[in-house]
Amino acid sequence: MLKKSGSITVLFACAALAGCGKGAANGAPPTGQVAATVDGKEITASEVRLELGPLAGDPSASERAQPAALQSIVNRKILADAAVERGLDKTPAAAILLQKARDMALIQLLEQSVRANLPKVSPDEAAAYVRDNPQAFAQRQLVSVDQVIVGPVKPELVQQLGPLKTMEEITALLDKNNIEYRRSAAVIDPMTIPPEAAKQIADLKINDVFILPNNGGVMVARIRERQSQPFSGNEANQIATQILTNQRAQNIVREQFAQIIKQGEAKVNINPQYKPQAAPAAAKAGAAPAPAKAN
Repeated sequence: MLKKSGSITVLFACAALAGCGKGAANGAPPTGQVAATVDGKEITASEVRLELGPLAGDPSASERAQPAALQSIVNRKILADAAVERGLDKTPAAAILLQKARDMALIQLLEQSVRANLPKVSPDEAAAYVRDNPQAFAQRQLVSVDQVIVGPVKPELVQQLGPLKTMEEITALLDKNNIEYRRSAAVIDPMTIPPEAAKQIADLKINDVFILPNNGGVMVARIRERQSQPFSGNEANQIATQILTNQRAQNIVREQFAQIIKQGEAKVNINPQYKPQAAPAAAKAGAAPAPAKAN
């Protein structure tokens, strides 16, 4: 049985590689900077490196991931060729989609260009971040919670949830308002939430309930357990450096993109039919107040 199972595994592996061992039927295997060919069209080593993304900078990881990266390109080209054979590249939608794909690729290259010139985070900046955020480093605790995930809700309901102290009270209010929700268990890492929220959660006790925004909705959680797992020394500084680098990159990319868009708007001319309509004065006067912060 073991021998048979091993044979099945090999067969599936060949199938996943889109017909391993068929290279000889298509002529001599490619060499040099050509990683593969699909119907005579070359896939270069540069394409494979681009497919690898960040892994390309790690020789060991790159070598392991290279076959899968190449196979991804091969599959993509085979499917794209099939679409061309069916004439789908000649449809009206094709030109729009291809232009969008080109625009998105160029925007990605623009972002990479901005990120490549970022000022580096200094050791002092990293050390200060570690010192200013003890909940994420020296005092880091993984918080196990029972949670209720609620989709988009009205601000008024969020205000009603704020004063409630128990999960039972909260689910009763949701049931009363026919609001759908999903129960689950989770572990919250203070590294993955805003520092202000991490500080607030650190002050709560076991069985305390808190509310966090969640993709347009809210997450209501009750603390079940805490587990201390601190970061310190070089590990903490490396993590802080990465966090600050990402924050700096996001801020600079956002600022430069906003500046580019503002400058480019001088060249834009919009059909009045597509311009946003001004809100009536009466509607502005009756606008709902901003939601209060949950307790």
